Amino acid sequence: MTELRIPEVILRERRKKGLTQEELAAQLGVSPQSISNWERGGYPDITLLPRIANFFGISVDELIGNDETNRKEDIKDFCKRFWSITETKQGFADRLSLAKEYYQKYPGDYEIMHALGYAIVNNMETIAQDADLMKEIHEKIMAGCTDEGYRRDSIHYMCYACTDEELEDRIGNSELDWSEAVSIGEIREDRYLLQNRIPEYYSQRNSNDLLIFMQYIGRNNMNYYKKEDAFVFAEPERTAAWELHKLRLLENFSDNGEVPEAWSGCYAEFTLKAAGALIGCGKIDEGFALLEKAFPLYERWLKIPDGSLMDAGCDTVFGGAKITKFDKESSTVHIHFQDGRKVWTPYLWLFWQLPGDIAVAMGQWRWFNSVKEDNRYTELYARAKKLAGK
Repeated sequence: MTELRIPEVILRERRKKGLTQEELAAQLGVSPQSISNWERGGYPDITLLPRIANFFGISVDELIGNDETNRKEDIKDFCKRFWSITETKQGFADRLSLAKEYYQKYPGDYEIMHALGYAIVNNMETIAQDADLMKEIHEKIMAGCTDEGYRRDSIHYMCYACTDEELEDRIGNSELDWSEAVSIGEIREDRYLLQNRIPEYYSQRNSNDLLIFMQYIGRNNMNYYKKEDAFVFAEPERTAAWELHKLRLLENFSDNGEVPEAWSGCYAEFTLKAAGALIGCGKIDEGFALLEKAFPLYERWLKIPDGSLMDAGCDTVFGGAKITKFDKESSTVHIHFQDGRKVWTPYLWLFWQLPGDIAVAMGQWRWFNSVKEDNRYTELYARAKKLAGK
């Protein structure tokens, strides 16, 4: 309960009005001994509180010490104490106890709810018994709190506090966008680590590493195939540097320098983009050399049947994962792990390079406009159309 501060408030307000105890007693219709008793730590009868508050021109909340200024100071003191506690096993337990105490005092304060949620998930040994409390504050935050940080953290805390079954019910196995897929994966990873579920933690970490790497190399991948994308084509120097960087990354994915099968399609596509960008910034010979290199890379990729399980390379980093080649019928790509786990990935565009890609690029990308009279362009464009089946 809120600490009652009636004695100090009555004393303060009496002095503000310049009254003696006897004069205040006469105004309130009580004995001077009652005023003396109240100011020394006693409490008036509850039925007298409205009369006393009205006489002083304050609210009952202010009379009992629950005014906004005192509340803010009390919560500020709580936060200072809470976050200064050392993050040890005992420290986390002390934080939880303190947060529960203040949640009882201020059950509607979101700052305290946020701290309580943090304390609950950092006490994994007792988290099961506090799961209902976590759900209670989560529902309050989601219903009324406008602070996006508190709302986001509350969702994460719920994922730690609920059971495995409840977690899957909440986040499901639906097809998420890249940010949701990575975020949910990291929640699972942290959950397994906090719960000391080490084999599951390593398996989830391998999955997260792959998803994050896919996002890194796959950003803005589709922009090159839009009919008009001035942002991409206006920066050939930057595009060339970025695509060449991605090529070097993939070339380091095996001991023999050959790009692993799973990445051979996007490696071919990055080679094509680097070629176009180099030509676009005037490095004509370098661009044509890379463009010619793109053909056998595409041919290698196109020989792999749709739906095949492909080696992702870097076994130590990715845990021996394999990736399915994009299947037009199911329109999905999954990561497969040695323990039998399968993870859906939203980065489909890294695994669906098509026979007509080079022909589309040479025919539509404005970078090639300046070399269309070059014999090398004529020969390679004919080869590209043949690869596309035209």
